[in-house]
Amino acid sequence: MRNFRFAEHLYIFYSFVFILNVIHVFWSNSILYSVIGCLGIVMIVMNFPRADRVFKILGIVLLSAGSFFFISSDVTIAEVPTFFAGNIGMLFLLSMLPWMNSVVKAGRYNKLLHSLLGGNKKGMEGLYIRSEATMISLAAFLNLSSATISQDLLKDQLKNVKTKVRNSFITMATLRGYSLALLWSPLEILLATSIFITGANYLEVLPWMFLVAILGFAMDASIGRMLFRKYNLEEEKTDETKPAQSKRRLVSFITALVLFLLVVVFLGNVMNFNFLFSVTIAIFPFAFTWSILLKRRRSFLKIGWPTWKKQTNNLSNFIVLLLALSFLTETLNASPYLKFLQDPLVALEGNPILIMLFIQAAFLVMTLIGVHPLATMGIFGGVSELLMGALPSVTLTILLASCAIATIPSAPYGLVVTLTSVSLRMNPYQIVLKNLPHSILLGFLGVLVSLLTLLVY
Repeated sequence: MRNFRFAEHLYIFYSFVFILNVIHVFWSNSILYSVIGCLGIVMIVMNFPRADRVFKILGIVLLSAGSFFFISSDVTIAEVPTFFAGNIGMLFLLSMLPWMNSVVKAGRYNKLLHSLLGGNKKGMEGLYIRSEATMISLAAFLNLSSATISQDLLKDQLKNVKTKVRNSFITMATLRGYSLALLWSPLEILLATSIFITGANYLEVLPWMFLVAILGFAMDASIGRMLFRKYNLEEEKTDETKPAQSKRRLVSFITALVLFLLVVVFLGNVMNFNFLFSVTIAIFPFAFTWSILLKRRRSFLKIGWPTWKKQTNNLSNFIVLLLALSFLTETLNASPYLKFLQDPLVALEGNPILIMLFIQAAFLVMTLIGVHPLATMGIFGGVSELLMGALPSVTLTILLASCAIATIPSAPYGLVVTLTSVSLRMNPYQIVLKNLPHSILLGFLGVLVSLLTLLVY
């Protein structure tokens, strides 16, 4: 017992809570929901000391604001536990994501990124477009690993380029491509949260999110061509057999992605599960089946089990953020002060363009001062009824998701920006300045596509 480390076995407790949440989906019981909420409070208490400083501050702010709204409402103490249960499903999704990444590694699809980024490219503008297109294709499943792998490879390919130019190229191509991939990825928590808030159908949202991603790629590829066309690269020799192998592997990868999307759509439309739950419960069975077809089951489990345990044990930041956010959202809805948050939106009633620009500006400003886009998403979730009165659910989903995801390359305390700053030895705010124009323009594209949907819905 002396060697038993409590922090290394938190995944057992969390898994128990997640299982209770699954049971509640099939058996809606108020007592069970209160128990889940009580366990959520325990999770916050356990993880607050383990959370990063930024998330501790966010947690304190959210819980303090929620307490203020609670005092101003007529809600009883007995109802408080249920206020912490709302976002347990999001934590469950975050816990399951490593299984998908593990089957990608077991199938050696991460090496696909190397082969697609390699090759003869005399001009940096061609490499920029290729790098960004590759990120958009693969980051949906590879997630953060796609950014780290591509950055390492690009550092090697651009080793003879001036450091300032090289760093600009890498921060722009990888982070911008990463954000464009997340716009439509069913594994992206911001997209899943926006659908959770609005109740929209993912199948209806998907084509529009693809449109935002395509327009965003066309816009940024043009910018990349203009910025880097004057720089040349040394010609490199490549293995002629690699392109054919890469194409077959890419086709296999995209086929798997399409099948996964079909599974999610089936669970949502036929089984009538909400999108968040559909994605969560589909991940492990799909990844396990995929590993069997690839004849990589043993590697999948060998990679996946320790990765899943580590990821689940280290959910501290998200536990503090999401459960505190759930408390704030519920108390805000019960508080008379909700009216003060509604007033700016009411003032903009009848002006969908102004509402959309207000939402885009809110995401951008909050991100730049260090507030996670999920927290901002939760605030808008608190006034979702008012927003859905002004905008159709599909329109609102596209708007929230695209404006939130657009800020990822410009989030000074975001994980992908932090990893990039360490990799390139850059100040995070230098990376933010490089990508801020992209975040603004991509947010505008989200607004424009959202306006376009008003003609349909």
